[in-house]
Amino acid sequence: MIDKFRKDNYLFGVLIGIGSILITSGILILGLALFSKGINDDPKIFLFSFIPAILFMRWQFKINNIKTAKSLLIVIAILLALLFFVLFKMQLFLIK
Repeated sequence: MIDKFRKDNYLFGVLIGIGSILITSGILILGLALFSKGINDDPKIFLFSFIPAILFMRWQFKINNIKTAKSLLIVIAILLALLFFVLFKMQLFLIK
């Protein structure tokens, strides 16, 4: 099972990055629903959805799968920038 995660190509990194972030975001949405909160009540919690992707990227660099790790880094950066853009549009980070 662990050998399936030792592929070294760009597409694999993109798929694993997007997949892990979406799965973790889904778990966070379910957790918010469990406590009767909506996405607008605490949207900053979605920053935690990047932790599994960051850990997976670290592991890919450690086992020298550079292509996979690079594509994970690019996916993390793009989706993090998108999340910050959404949070700024929701006026959660007010600059005074």
